[in-house]
Amino acid sequence: MLRWILGLTLRDKKRNDDIRRILGVACITDKVREARLGWFGHGQRSRGRQRKRWIDVVKYNMEDLRVDLMDVESRAEWRRRTRVADLSPEGSKPA
Repeated sequence: MLRWILGLTLRDKKRNDDIRRILGVACITDKVREARLGWFGHGQRSRGRQRKRWIDVVKYNMEDLRVDLMDVESRAEWRRRTRVADLSPEGSKPA
């Protein structure tokens, strides 16, 4: 879709990273991590063995971003530290 926006085809041999940088769009893995960290603290574990522990993935993401539980106390600081996927200035979408 991003190639279509720029009017490019695969024959133009432009890298996906370059296309995302030109349009100011973040990588999907960064956006997924941002959404996961946004929901941190909202869920509770149910009974029984879980297929995959969500909290373990969140802890891994927190280590990756060098964020700790002390940053949770200030919601504004938490959002500032975890919103790494948005490349546009101040979190606003390009007009």
